[in-house]
Amino acid sequence: MPPMPALKAEGAWLGACYIMAYAVETVGLVKRYAVAPSGTFIGLDGRPKSRSVQSFTGIFGLFKKQHGPYIEALKGVDLKIKKGEIFGILGPNGAGKTTFIKILCTLVLRDGGEVYVNGYDPSESPSDVLRNLQAVLPESRGFNWRLSGRQNLEFYALLYGLHGDDARARIGYLLDYTGLRERADDCYQKYSTGMQRRLLLCRALIRDTPIIVFDEPTAGLDPTGAVEFRDLLIDRLSRREGKTILLSTHNLQEAQGLCDRIAILDHGGVIACDTPDNIRHLVTEKRTMRVVFSGMVYGPIQDRLISALKEAPGVNSVSPTFDQEGILTALTIRLDKDADISGVLSILTDGGLSIKSVNMDEPSLEDAFMAMTGRGASNQGAGRAEGGA
Repeated sequence: MPPMPALKAEGAWLGACYIMAYAVETVGLVKRYAVAPSGTFIGLDGRPKSRSVQSFTGIFGLFKKQHGPYIEALKGVDLKIKKGEIFGILGPNGAGKTTFIKILCTLVLRDGGEVYVNGYDPSESPSDVLRNLQAVLPESRGFNWRLSGRQNLEFYALLYGLHGDDARARIGYLLDYTGLRERADDCYQKYSTGMQRRLLLCRALIRDTPIIVFDEPTAGLDPTGAVEFRDLLIDRLSRREGKTILLSTHNLQEAQGLCDRIAILDHGGVIACDTPDNIRHLVTEKRTMRVVFSGMVYGPIQDRLISALKEAPGVNSVSPTFDQEGILTALTIRLDKDADISGVLSILTDGGLSIKSVNMDEPSLEDAFMAMTGRGASNQGAGRAEGGA
């Protein structure tokens, strides 16, 4: 039975079981890494020595615990990830994303705060956490190149305690699920990158955990493979299976299209947590509407229409575009980000203009990311060390 969370964590007791309101919840999560003094280490005799290895004794001295300043990889992170949602973790390299994932996966112990995975604390109930969460990490595939895809899955089924007909049924279902049935008996070394990634997903789903964590799920895939893999996540894992999906990615366009909500980490803290659309509009106060016409001679009617547009609520400016013959071809309208555009559209339609197209120039998630962090998604976080991106 998982321990009862602190009062900040939300949930309820049902008989002898504590039912969490969230798939993952962190309260004031803190992780620190010690920084060794540069150039020296503390020898076995307790005296400062050079960091160069000059003897076997020196090697053991290098491993001795260092006392010095700390870097906070995570600084009081508060997050609530709902059951069944696709949640994205974004941030520059060194922001704390990998440390956060490793804590959830029981690979790293926290230094402060609280963490709950379906009600279980990774520090106190790691085996229960691992029955509820599976990580899919592309850099550590762990498949035997000389075995077929099916044989590799049978091997992992044995490791996970699944045997006989149950294992064969589960593996067959997963091969169909990921579209690998026809290539299941080919050697793993013949698989493309996309097929390897799908086999990795099969392995993660053998235990049928409710929470799946992905680190850069489409890295290394070609555009077609990336689209197919994203469709698997949305259509099957999320909508059909009801899994909670947590993904860490540098691909902002992918996060914008995939995630129900995202959190942006920087310097070990959460600087934004909301839907992608809401985050996109956090850093901009204006929107731009561009109206393209079939072409008409500019005259008093058009002049009055532009004047009416300028007086409409939420409109900041209206700029007409003419061709070389003085024909009005387009209007560029600058609006407040929360402006109701129905009034603008009503003025345009009532003016009897021949409208060819209307486009809104919306801010992108990358625009918001750059404004919040001051860096591109793939830039290195200079001066930050936290064991990963």
